Amino acid sequence: MTGATGTNLGEIAGRVRGLSALVRAIYRVQIVLKRRIPLIYALVTFLFPLAIIGGVWAFLASLELYPDYLFPSPSKVFAKGVEMSLSGEIFRHIAASMFRLSVGFVAGLVLALPLGILIGVNRTASALFMPPVTFFQAIPGLAWVPLAILWLGLGPAAVIFIIFNSVFFPILFNTILGIRSIPENMPNAALCLGASPWVLVRGVYLPGALPSIVAGVRLGIGYGWRALIGGEMIATSTGLGFMIFDARQFLGTDVVILGMVVIGTLWLVLDSLILRPIEKRTVIRWGTVRG
Repeated sequence: MTGATGTNLGEIAGRVRGLSALVRAIYRVQIVLKRRIPLIYALVTFLFPLAIIGGVWAFLASLELYPDYLFPSPSKVFAKGVEMSLSGEIFRHIAASMFRLSVGFVAGLVLALPLGILIGVNRTASALFMPPVTFFQAIPGLAWVPLAILWLGLGPAAVIFIIFNSVFFPILFNTILGIRSIPENMPNAALCLGASPWVLVRGVYLPGALPSIVAGVRLGIGYGWRALIGGEMIATSTGLGFMIFDARQFLGTDVVILGMVVIGTLWLVLDSLILRPIEKRTVIRWGTVRG
């Protein structure tokens, strides 16, 4: 027994040393690429943390601390991903989720932006709307799931309502914050020059509050993404959330983990390639940070 235990510990130590050597090698490659090929360096930097996570995952799976059906290896999850991609099933779930997120986000943005501007510039509107807005803002989006199902039934409408609820408040409060952070002399100067209310909103309030609004949009989409997955687990029969929730009934942990990987990857791509660059360009354009 002692000899077997020693052998197992030796194997584990060998695997740890191998993984450590791989990480050091990748780090050295990053340094060389940063100096000579910046574009490749950016790609490697993007993928390097994911590679580390995948390596740790494969290492833990190889220890067989849990049965394969409870803790599948990356190769098994990858094979399931290929299978679901070839059948088109995973793309149907992704399309359903992205459609709901888009509709819920647009609805939240269209309502939150003008209301935020109104509350930010008008004291009467602020006194009228802030108490109920603050009250409902404290209620998590998923807390609306039972009422959404009762009012709208099982299906996309209930999930879109939950997403809207989660997206609306971050955009609203960031818009209010951005409007109120504008120095008073700027709208006063515009009024002295004869600016109309529409010109004041378009030429002073929106540009001045834009960095806060963009930050609120990015935050709101993040909250909406999480609400989307939670809502789909309960209220629909399609989407990534449903795919994960349905798989656990059949101990399909490979599908569960595949869904988690897809969710994280989609958000990483959305945030890195779209949301973060827009936010950065906006705050640089309006002088919040230096380019």
